[in-house]
Amino acid sequence: MPSTGSQTSAGMSGNIYQPNESLRTSVKVSLVFAFLISTVAVALRIWARKLTGCKLFLDDYLILIALLFKYGCSIGVTMLLFNGLGYHMDIVPKEQIDTYFKIGWANPFVYTPCVAFIKLSVLALYKRLFSVRYMVIACNIMASVVILWAVSIIVADTLSCIPIKKSWDQTIEGSCIDMASFYYGMQIPNIVSDLIILVMPIKVVVGLPISKTQRLLLSGVFLVGGLTFIFDCVRLWVAIQLTKSGPDITYNQAPTAMWTCTESAVGIVGACLPNLRPLFKFGSSNFWSQLRSSRGSSKKGLMNSNTTNTTSTSETETIAKPHMIDHISEQGTQGIEVHRYSRYAEGEKH
Repeated sequence: MPSTGSQTSAGMSGNIYQPNESLRTSVKVSLVFAFLISTVAVALRIWARKLTGCKLFLDDYLILIALLFKYGCSIGVTMLLFNGLGYHMDIVPKEQIDTYFKIGWANPFVYTPCVAFIKLSVLALYKRLFSVRYMVIACNIMASVVILWAVSIIVADTLSCIPIKKSWDQTIEGSCIDMASFYYGMQIPNIVSDLIILVMPIKVVVGLPISKTQRLLLSGVFLVGGLTFIFDCVRLWVAIQLTKSGPDITYNQAPTAMWTCTESAVGIVGACLPNLRPLFKFGSSNFWSQLRSSRGSSKKGLMNSNTTNTTSTSETETIAKPHMIDHISEQGTQGIEVHRYSRYAEGEKH
C-alpha cells in the first residue's frame, strides 16, 4: 500500500510503494542462515580439537580468517539492505544509491579473500594429512594459483573504472570494464580451482590399504565439498543474469547477494567437515583405528627394512604402536589420519 511520509524498513522516507518485502525477506533469511552455519561449523571444528587435546593447525587458523571475512560479507549485505537492496532503484534516494554502489565496489575486498582462505585451508589440510611428495607439490602450486587469483581480482575490481570514483558515480566522465567479463574472470578460475581441489585427494585415498566400502566412505567426506562447486556455478549464472537484467541494480542484485552469502558459507562448512570426526562416527567403529594401525604398521616396516625382511604382523603392530601413539599425541586424533602414507603411496614396500 502507498505510504505518505512514512519511514521504510530500509531507512528511506517519502511516497514509496513496497511490493518487494518478500524478496528482501529471502535475502535476510539467506544472510542469517549463512552466518549461522558457517559459525557453527568452525565452532564445532575448534571443539573437536579441544576434545582430542589437540593444538590448532595452520588449516584451522586459515579457516578462522576465512570466517572473519565471511562476517565482512554478511555486514556488507546487511548494509546493502539498509540502502535499498530489494527495492526498485527509482524509489531509493540518491544519497543511498551512492552508498549502495560504494558497498558493491568494496564487496570483492571481503568476498575474494574469504573464498581464497577457504581454499588455502583445505590445501593446508591436504598437506598435513597426505604427506605424499606429489600432493605437497600440487598443494603448493594450487595455493600459489589461489593467491594470484585473489590478488588479480582485487586489483581488477579496484581499477574496474577509471577514475575509481566512477565505480559508484556514473555521472562523472571515464570508462569502466564490462561487468559480464569481470564476473567470468572472477568465477571461472574460482570454479576450476574448486574442481581441482575437490579431486586432488582421490588418488591417495584410492591407494590406501582399506576395503572398498571404507575407501568410498573416506572419499565421500572430501567430496562433500562438491556442494561448493555447485554453488560456484549457480552464482556465476546469477551474476551473468544480473548483467543482462537492466539498470534496476538495487532490485535485480538481490539473488546475487543471496548466493554470495550462501556460497562462502557452504565452502566453510565443506572445509570443516573432514575435521569433525571426533564429534561424529562414520562407518564401522574400527574404521579410523584401522587407518591408524595400517599407518603405524607401514611406518614400522620402513624402519626395519634395512635390518630384516621377515617380520610377523603381530610383531610389527606391537613395535609400531609406540610410534603411532607418539604421532597421535603430537597431532591429536585428526579427522582423517593418513599423514604417514607418503612412502606407501609412492610404492615403497614394507
